[in-house]
Amino acid sequence: MVLETELNQVVERLVDKDARVAAMKALERAGDAGISAATDGLSHPDWQVRRWSAAFLDHHSNAAALQRLVLTLDDPKAKVRQWAVHSIACEPCKTGENPIDVTPLLIKRAKEDKAVRVRRTAVIQLALRMPDRRIARFLRGLLATESDEKTRRFARWGLRIHESGRPWRTGLQFLRRRSVIATCILHRAT
Repeated sequence: MVLETELNQVVERLVDKDARVAAMKALERAGDAGISAATDGLSHPDWQVRRWSAAFLDHHSNAAALQRLVLTLDDPKAKVRQWAVHSIACEPCKTGENPIDVTPLLIKRAKEDKAVRVRRTAVIQLALRMPDRRIARFLRGLLATESDEKTRRFARWGLRIHESGRPWRTGLQFLRRRSVIATCILHRAT
């Protein structure tokens, strides 16, 4: 078993792009201790450690990590908030159920975040959720006020999904098998 101090050092190596993959694999091998170390990394003074800790928790999380990601939605750095939005909400990336009702959190980010990429990521995650009247109502309102064309395009797409009442389960199952590719595609789109 890897010691807690060693895992903290592993988390700090997330900032080094050449060591990042090895660091993530070491956290993954550490299991729950790795998840705990990455969760602690969300409070690190270096925003890059917070960013990559949030990214790691996208595929490796538990209820405590997801609860801590809620606080990260208010991080001062947009790139940290963007990964927090994705990691807390992306169903294809999770192996179990998310105990948090993320819809109000995503709506708040999509409505209030100053960074357009964070707003886009929130709208994409809202679009991919199971059909929900709250989301359809929000997306209709967003289309009336949003000036960013990419965000509007994602909002129109999401509104079609939520107004149709047809869940995206088939799409989510497809994405779950290809979640790494899906993550890259979604982040490239934002």
